[in-house]
Amino acid sequence: MVVLIVAGLDTGGGAGLKADIETVSALGEHPLPVLTAVTYQNPSEIRGYHTLPPKVVREQIRAVKEAFEVKAVKIGMLGSGEVAQAVREETEGFTRVFDPVIASSTGKKLIDDAESLKTLVPGSVVTPNVPEAEALTGVKIRSAEDMGKAAKALVEKLGAEGAVVTGGHLDLTDVLYWRGRLYEFPGEKVEGFTHGTGCAFSSALATFLAKGLELPKAVGMAKRFVENSIRFSKTEARAVNPLWELERNSYRWKAEKELEGAVEELVAFGGRLNPHVPEVGTNFALATPFGEVFAVKGRIVRYGNTIKPVGPVELNASDHLRRALLKMREFYPELKAVLNLRYSEGLIEKAEELGLVVSFYDRREEPEEVKRVERGTMEWGIETAVKRAGERPDVVYHLGDWGKEPMVLVFGRDAGEVVERVRKLLG
Repeated sequence: MVVLIVAGLDTGGGAGLKADIETVSALGEHPLPVLTAVTYQNPSEIRGYHTLPPKVVREQIRAVKEAFEVKAVKIGMLGSGEVAQAVREETEGFTRVFDPVIASSTGKKLIDDAESLKTLVPGSVVTPNVPEAEALTGVKIRSAEDMGKAAKALVEKLGAEGAVVTGGHLDLTDVLYWRGRLYEFPGEKVEGFTHGTGCAFSSALATFLAKGLELPKAVGMAKRFVENSIRFSKTEARAVNPLWELERNSYRWKAEKELEGAVEELVAFGGRLNPHVPEVGTNFALATPFGEVFAVKGRIVRYGNTIKPVGPVELNASDHLRRALLKMREFYPELKAVLNLRYSEGLIEKAEELGLVVSFYDRREEPEEVKRVERGTMEWGIETAVKRAGERPDVVYHLGDWGKEPMVLVFGRDAGEVVERVRKLLG
């Protein structure tokens, strides 16, 4: 499927054509990018923009639509009323998703004639945010009900095919009005950068419509896509990350292979490791940059005089180590791997001899309110050990409690570092 994208260039690499191209590509379709304007911006500010001549925009669209079977069009920043008119004329009759860009989130005006945007509303699926919907319809929006009124006005008064008022500026609920019916799409609070959300949402929506999905389903899927784009957003650009799924899968593959190799190294000196495997078994966990954790399914157990992994390396195969590692990463995100061993004074003494930073927590000191929370001990214990150390711990141990085996956790910046530390600890 081919999706035509008509939008401006964000030189900061967070929104505009760059985000549109990534979104369409990430969803498995082919983007045709048509440039309308060039902004002068970075993640902190928009200094200005230059709009291309309408003829240049018109000829770009003509060149691609004559050579491709366009299934949907996404329209973003236009820059001028003249460009808006040219785009309207050249995209007439296509399935069209229109993101009416009026100003940046900092208030910088991005079109010379906002009224001209109304000429693109008829026949389009329009995706304004709250300020844009207010500007287009005159409806003051303070609630989801007001969003519905604005969406209805866009369809019944301005001629839109459908209208989605996005709620990022309000309560995270998006409201769609289509074929005489209102639909609400509640959102969830997601930590991450939000620059580029409007671009990613409208491009995702256009792509799902190009695939043949009905509008309400396409809106729901586009919303979920954007939430994950925020969750796995890019620190460098301080913007959404439409390629999150491709990157996540790549990191998953790399983590799985890295941990498999590290487990093989452990098995190679399994005779020395055997006495240090706890009664509950040893496990080895590795986190990806997306905060997902791989471990050995069924753990690593004693096998005769050596050791043996019970199952393969899998995502979320150890809840215990996953929680320990994720908690440690809240303080020291560079730590990506951890392995548990049977506690012994000899191991702790050896760790200190090697110059490793050793800390501990005492389960008997665990507050009653933590004990009452299901599975809260590990998080409390790691935080306690971190605060006790005053610096990044390499080894954390506890002496157990009623029905709880004493344990040593060996942390590292990658699986290889953990293996090397364990090798040295065993002498």
